[in-house]
Amino acid sequence: MSESARIHSFRALTDAKAALIKFADEASAALASMDADVQRVSGWLASDRPAFWKAEVRRREDAVNKARGEIERKRLVRAPEPASVVEERKAWERAKERLAQAQHRAEAVRRWAPRWEREAMMYKGSCQALSETIHRDIPLALARLEKMLAALEAYSRLAPPTDGGGGVETAGGVGREGDADGKGGVSPP
Repeated sequence: MSESARIHSFRALTDAKAALIKFADEASAALASMDADVQRVSGWLASDRPAFWKAEVRRREDAVNKARGEIERKRLVRAPEPASVVEERKAWERAKERLAQAQHRAEAVRRWAPRWEREAMMYKGSCQALSETIHRDIPLALARLEKMLAALEAYSRLAPPTDGGGGVETAGGVGREGDADGKGGVSPP
């Protein structure tokens, strides 16, 4: 005795397929964006910042030397009264503080560049499984869903059995006689 399954809608499978495609697109975009950000920061730490702070240290060393020169110049100038160098000393101290700050930042960049590279490699390694899933497993899952949909559509196009098996044609597809509860989906035979 052969009974038919009642199939009203393929919507669940098509919705799952659409959601899977949307997830794959959004996850791929997020991974690509993060990879671009990681590369940008790597380049910034490896070339831009070291060059900037090296030049900044030179400029600030020049400022310290200039401030020191102003103090010496004022001391050498013979005036009726000794010249006050209080303002020049304050400028010299500020210049030395700024130089120390630039040297500290240059050293921080030298320390952080390799650390960042290590962390970036760990990030890329941890994201590798997700990337493989997106590029390998999701297309396989989409192909499986497509085969399922094709099989269900082919099944729903079959004519109901006419050998007295009790199947009747319904508006939504093939169904069993007396099963008119109106719920969508597939009922087991």
